[in-house]
Amino acid sequence: MSEKNDDQFELTELFLVKADWDRTFTGTIKRERDEDGQPIVRGAVKVNGGMIYGMAENEKKLRKYLNQICIMKLDMGLHYNAGVFIEIVRTKYFLN
Repeated sequence: MSEKNDDQFELTELFLVKADWDRTFTGTIKRERDEDGQPIVRGAVKVNGGMIYGMAENEKKLRKYLNQICIMKLDMGLHYNAGVFIEIVRTKYFLN
């Protein structure tokens, strides 16, 4: 006999991303496992109307990556340049 459990919860962890102490943003992280069974942590944070996403094998590395991307977005103009596209066989490719 199998039981059906309709009371499932989805846990969401809040996560602080900062460029410095005056510019901090709250995001969410989710813990998962990759196809090889290794733990991974995915993070998403909204910064000035845009979203920053990251993935790492642990929370410490994810924090480092998202903090660095936050600084690049706020201070170095990440996402302000539309970039360059080329077309190969009627397919557009973005060069970054």
